[in-house]
Amino acid sequence: MQTDGDDIEGAGWFGKGPEAAPVATGRVVEVALERGIDRVLDYAVPPGFDGKVAVGVRVKVPLGRGNTPASGYVTALTDRGPGPKTKSVLEVDDKRVLIPADLLWLARWIGDYYFCPLGTVLGSVIPAAVKKQTGMKRRWMVRLAGGGGLEAVSPLLATMRAGAAKRLGQRLLGLEKKWHLLDGELMGEEGGEGRGGGGGEGGEVSSATLLTAAKALVKKGVAELSKQDETEADVKPVRHKPALGDVGAMNEGVELNPQQREAVERLGTSLRGGFSVSLLLGVTGSGKTEVYLRLIEQVVAAGKQAIVLVPEISLTPQTVRRFTTRFPNVAVLHSGLTDTQRHQQWQAIGRGVANVVIGARSAIFAPVPNLGLVVVDEEHETTYKQDQAPRYHARDVAIMRAQKAGAGVVLGSATPSLESYQKASSGVKGWHLIHLTERARKQPMPKIELVDMKDPLVRKRGGIQLISPRLEVALKGTLAAGKQAIILLNRRGYSNFVYCARCKQPVHCKYCDVTLTYHRGPNEQADALVGGTLQCHYCLGQQTLKPNCEVCSSKLVLFGLGTQRVEEELTSKFPDLKFARVDSDTMRTSRDYEERLSEFSAGRLQVLLGTQMLAKGHDFPGVTLVGVISADTALSLPDFRSGERTFSLLTQVAGRAGRGDDTGTVVVQTFNPEEPVIQSALSHDYVTFADDELQTRQRVGHPPFGRMVRFIIRDQELPAAQRLGADVADLVHAAAKEYGDTIQVIGPHPCAINRIAGYHRQSVELRGPDSRPIQTMLRALRGQPLLQRHESVVVDVDPVNLL
Repeated sequence: MQTDGDDIEGAGWFGKGPEAAPVATGRVVEVALERGIDRVLDYAVPPGFDGKVAVGVRVKVPLGRGNTPASGYVTALTDRGPGPKTKSVLEVDDKRVLIPADLLWLARWIGDYYFCPLGTVLGSVIPAAVKKQTGMKRRWMVRLAGGGGLEAVSPLLATMRAGAAKRLGQRLLGLEKKWHLLDGELMGEEGGEGRGGGGGEGGEVSSATLLTAAKALVKKGVAELSKQDETEADVKPVRHKPALGDVGAMNEGVELNPQQREAVERLGTSLRGGFSVSLLLGVTGSGKTEVYLRLIEQVVAAGKQAIVLVPEISLTPQTVRRFTTRFPNVAVLHSGLTDTQRHQQWQAIGRGVANVVIGARSAIFAPVPNLGLVVVDEEHETTYKQDQAPRYHARDVAIMRAQKAGAGVVLGSATPSLESYQKASSGVKGWHLIHLTERARKQPMPKIELVDMKDPLVRKRGGIQLISPRLEVALKGTLAAGKQAIILLNRRGYSNFVYCARCKQPVHCKYCDVTLTYHRGPNEQADALVGGTLQCHYCLGQQTLKPNCEVCSSKLVLFGLGTQRVEEELTSKFPDLKFARVDSDTMRTSRDYEERLSEFSAGRLQVLLGTQMLAKGHDFPGVTLVGVISADTALSLPDFRSGERTFSLLTQVAGRAGRGDDTGTVVVQTFNPEEPVIQSALSHDYVTFADDELQTRQRVGHPPFGRMVRFIIRDQELPAAQRLGADVADLVHAAAKEYGDTIQVIGPHPCAINRIAGYHRQSVELRGPDSRPIQTMLRALRGQPLLQRHESVVVDVDPVNLL
């Protein structure tokens, strides 16, 4: 029985053509259902389905007593006969091999490691647009008769008169012996499909003329003609028009500095040696992207493909354009694509005509046929961890996929995750650390100034003002010099705390144990509270704000800060300022975001105000000032990673300043100027910060020196959640006894945010110094019915968020 992805005879994501589907040799197939059943089920192959049912094909099968049709994926073909009660496959959803052998192997690893049913993993690997065959068309395909017997068809072709038919036949004689899409490119014409033209010698050929010519060849016995799904056709390369101002030719005008050259040489050597993981630790502005481009050039030249992961594709249009202007055939996968576009991009990737794939975390599943390199840019970003099943981390999945393919991995960041830095710096086998300590054009790092918001000189001005005198002066000077600024506050809305002046009680969300954030309406007066809304940033619920307390009718008071409030202050202090607020309230789509960035890049905006969206990967030479309204927003969170995230955010946003010819300045406002994390950010010294933080984590056994698994239990009734939490804890404690002190069980206890979206939450944690015993224990627990209640019990392996 086939049980391992290594044994699967794969033919690529779309196969090698219309006839390449593997033939079913057994009478029973194993199917992993998308519905989330944590085991594969046996189904019989009915008569007439041989050649259609293959490993990696999506099928419909009957499920349960009612034989409800359910979708799943064939994971193995077996030689054993069906039993008397074995049900049969109902139909083949898609005759394409959607899951090739390497992705099936990867899905099995993800399911095993992240405690997730294989069918759920496979269902997330393939985009919905591909499953639904969105935009798929039927296209005419042509090939030489009999698969291309040249000796037989050449004499027949010689008897034909000159014209489009003979030209088509001669073209087919010189091409590979397979099916070809019947369009103008087949005749050597660019974009010939659908154009006019008489089909004379050397002229453009219309679709109608081509079809007539092909039918003439069929009549003569020279060719075969077939109408087939577009996905079986030769998919055209993906081409992107460069944006204005982008660099055109490959490497034109870009000269590497000595550190970049050394990095390219070392990384290139690692790539040629097969699988390796290299951490490219480079200060902001050190030219990491240029290093990626040079490495990808080597990979493409070797006939292989590269996958480039970015934290969020809609946030990095500059990065995407840099790749699309340097490589002709690039596929971009992001949420802004239509379903048809996503399907077309997926086809191009699977057929190997896209040599570079750029996308967010799910792009790691792109069906590249010959993977040579995976780049994980800004690898520290928590957005690489999926928060729904399967709860995989794209960085770790990228490493496993590259290891299976014998490819290289480059992790890039100015502030790497401590997990990656510890491995690369401590000499873990196969890991390398490459450090870029200076900016690409040797510009100085920006000067960081701290402003103590507790200082009486700052607070003496009347009222609550979010922009300190120092930041106000710096902003005036920047604008007077004709330069630009970025102002960061990682908290959206107007006020994150609304409370009653008499009761002293904050206004909470009805469904979550968090306070509501006040969002001011567009036409609301500064001294009024009517017209805005209270929003919950967890369950997304909202309600109209009433100016008085519902209990005692006293006046409600706003406290705290948000980007709307800073926007109001900027408008008041700089009435002629051309600026835009950039947060998830104003940027509804990726197009909104790119339009604002384009305006800023063109100089039509002087200031960008926003949340952490502005800290990621942007390169604006005109920015000489960065202001951080509050450096303390994440420090008080009950999560051991809060210090790491604060350092990363401050360092990343500070790096947006001074990338041009002028030195940058960063003004950081804080109520905790002596906080070690904030002090570390002053010197741009990641290594010192990381070494100190790693020592602390090692003392308490936190990752990367310990592994962690969370069981999150949810129920709408608190007593039920507590009972279920206790049951899960008893089950886990009993399983952990076998491992002595190797595995520590903590809980059950309420989560830091006890209730979200109406569900009370309890947590049970597994901790241990090594993942092996934890994984062995999880496998033993796999079949327990208590842990199969997917709506009530969530298993999160290697969690990045402990709230």
